[in-house]
Amino acid sequence: MKNCSLKDVASACGVSVMTASRAFRESSSILPRTREKILEAAERMGYCYTQRRGRAVLEKSANLQQVQLIFGNASNRMYYFHMRLLTSLEQHLAQSGLECLIRTCNGNYPIFVRLLDRARSDLSIATFILGTFVQEQLETLLDVIPNAILIDNRAKKTVTRKFTSLSFDNRNAANLAVEHLHERGRKRILLICGPEDHFFTEELIQGYRDAHNALDLPVDEHLIRHTDFSASGSASVMRQVLAEGLRFDAVFTNDEMAAGVYRVLYENNIRIPDDVAVCGCDDLPIGAQLYPSLTTISLNYNDLASCAVQTLLSMSRTPVFPEIRLPVTLRPGSST
Repeated sequence: MKNCSLKDVASACGVSVMTASRAFRESSSILPRTREKILEAAERMGYCYTQRRGRAVLEKSANLQQVQLIFGNASNRMYYFHMRLLTSLEQHLAQSGLECLIRTCNGNYPIFVRLLDRARSDLSIATFILGTFVQEQLETLLDVIPNAILIDNRAKKTVTRKFTSLSFDNRNAANLAVEHLHERGRKRILLICGPEDHFFTEELIQGYRDAHNALDLPVDEHLIRHTDFSASGSASVMRQVLAEGLRFDAVFTNDEMAAGVYRVLYENNIRIPDDVAVCGCDDLPIGAQLYPSLTTISLNYNDLASCAVQTLLSMSRTPVFPEIRLPVTLRPGSST
């Protein structure tokens, strides 16, 4: 139901608007059974509690130097690059004399409502948001938390509030990979990426297409495959591609998925890089442990964390809202 109001939710549950409102406050004395009923109806009707109601939140203490970090795990998988980024952010905050409060949500609606209630009333000086979210929940967070900084993600244009975002130039990452593989004489490059609606996937595909057009190479849509960013997912894709008899002489994917690519190529006696060149993206430690060592596009998470903290510290009471894209570099290995 579009434009669903709190009154609509209250009416559907047979309660007053005040009772429905209290269901969205964790500290409320509302009966658990009633709260559960209201939240289930709200989720079903597409309602998110976004307006500021009730008492005004106390002004942030000038002496309280804490940053809340909201991490989304809607995919229910902890990817290694997220762990690196979380660690780097915490370390850079600590170096700047700031404490880090981490809140997590996995897409579960009642958990998200509780997180939202806490996050809105939090006295932290700033908020970082990163990870994977249900899109509507990400938009709600950005809409209700002033001066939130979105890290390694991209919100869609339906978000109404201005916000700062920092991420890598993923489009150029794909450009660099395709150009490098083309320089190695490869012309049929298999792209194994994540879910179709994921921002990282969308940007990689854009860069992949850009590079093909610039090199006057035709784009074979059959060479663009989707999976879940895992090594097992990429292994399944590789087995399917080989079963189809699809012709390719290179693979571009992320480093974690490259491990699955290596395994299936080895199982089928396909040599790297003689028969198929492989290029990753992320510059994770696993790349150096693969044999032959993995050529990768380096995304420096330490630089991203440092830039995020510097951006936070430089924000004034009337901040600008930049969209920062950090550069990426090619780190050659033996796989190409």
